[in-house]
Amino acid sequence: MASIIRIKRSSGTNKPASLNWGEMGYVTGIGSYGGTNQYKDRIFVGDDGSNVFPVGGHYYTSMMEHTPGTVAGVSNTRNSDGGIVAVLDDNRKVDQWNVDNLRMDGNVISSTDTDGNVIFDPNGTGEVNIVDDTFLSFGTDKDVKFEYDEDGTDRLLVSGKEVMFNTPLNVSTHSQFGKIKIDSNIISTVSGAGDKLFIDPFPDGLSNQGDVIIKGNLQVDGTTTSVNSTNVTVNDPIFTIGDVTSERTVMQSVATGISTIILDSVVGINTGDIISGNAALPNSGLTTVTTYDVGAKMITVEGSTTAGITTTSQLTVTHAFDTNTDRGIAFNYNTGIGTANSKTGFFGYVDQDTNTASSAPANSWTYVPDATVTGSLVNGTRGFLDIKGIYYQTADYNTHGAVYFDENGLQTSTNNPASPIITSKQILTAVTKNTLALASNVTVAVGDIVRQDTSGAYGVVETAVTNGASIDLVGVEGTFTNTYNIRKEGENGSIQNLAVIPATVSVIYTNKPHWSSTLDGGTF
Repeated sequence: MASIIRIKRSSGTNKPASLNWGEMGYVTGIGSYGGTNQYKDRIFVGDDGSNVFPVGGHYYTSMMEHTPGTVAGVSNTRNSDGGIVAVLDDNRKVDQWNVDNLRMDGNVISSTDTDGNVIFDPNGTGEVNIVDDTFLSFGTDKDVKFEYDEDGTDRLLVSGKEVMFNTPLNVSTHSQFGKIKIDSNIISTVSGAGDKLFIDPFPDGLSNQGDVIIKGNLQVDGTTTSVNSTNVTVNDPIFTIGDVTSERTVMQSVATGISTIILDSVVGINTGDIISGNAALPNSGLTTVTTYDVGAKMITVEGSTTAGITTTSQLTVTHAFDTNTDRGIAFNYNTGIGTANSKTGFFGYVDQDTNTASSAPANSWTYVPDATVTGSLVNGTRGFLDIKGIYYQTADYNTHGAVYFDENGLQTSTNNPASPIITSKQILTAVTKNTLALASNVTVAVGDIVRQDTSGAYGVVETAVTNGASIDLVGVEGTFTNTYNIRKEGENGSIQNLAVIPATVSVIYTNKPHWSSTLDGGTF
């Protein structure tokens, strides 16, 4: 019969009070960690001082009674704590690992506490590093990806869906959005992206919808400004064109001791113009243009800079050169259908009398309905003026004088008579002139009145005719016809039947202003 070896044992809840050196004891029951059952289901051994220590038992071995490498889904009913020991498989792996509120399961690192965060917090200057050419993706479907493209563009790439910032984006250096570049306080297109920059406040609407609102002053530097709108409203009560001053932008930094400056444009700048607006300019910030280069957009100033001038600085140009150009408003219109009927009109100030197609002096105000504008100089026939009246400045007319047009078409006035007079030297009349072509010859003198039977038309002979077949009549009243006979009324009151009917009647002019010694425009 086999021998049975037994150790001390107990079904109680306490560990043995004492054990001899090397003596073992066993406490049965389902144990737990701490509390009244903290010594159950354990094996104890005594040391050389009769002290009792736990060295094993089912409480411990039950924690390892599962397949190596498995943690997830494993339960331990042997001890009331339900604890288990992770047993690695032959690949040194377990299927799940939990540390505090973090869980590693498969390729997923997650938090186990409700609404818990996952925080990467390197110690000191340590970094959270994602290696080159590795995507950091967002979304189940990897909708957005970040990648430092070491093998390609050597920069951080963002691909997938659009990225939205709910906080201000502060970029310390320049940034690029598509073909738009923002650098310092300059918005521009990138090199090679063309020469057009569009601002569209309402891309969901039509191309001309929405408002672009600019706070502060607006400076437009260029050669042409086009406004393709239906209505233009300007609140300024005085609209100024042809400014004496203009603003130009420095395009390249200027070092100390330099006399040349690259600007955004030198159009309209001439030698003798004044440059100001920066304390670094020569002569305490006030210098003069000596030369300019349109192609290089460069000016040379008198003296040298006393300090550097940064790019985008604004300089003021005060123009001190007579450009000999006109000033005013040009407008385009069409008189029919087709581009052949397109016209350009102009109204405004003309600078010189050599290009105006008019005898008016320089610095005159004019209106040209069909104008040719070349180099800011206007040519063309003058148009009509439709107004209610004209007022002269007090110093430019004499009270009660007679207003008339001189031989150059200038409207002027006679001198104010000192006192009333009975007669005057000449009378301003509105004269109509006819030429009568006759079927037979007649003789008339200057001042004779020629009157037609029945029609009653009459006029004064302007030029004597001796046995001629044509008579020039001025001061014509009524309408001569080629139907009725004409008679001559001489200066002595005699009446002579000329016995001839006009073959043709030509109207030379009608109601033309004319100075005469008689009311009818004739001369006695």
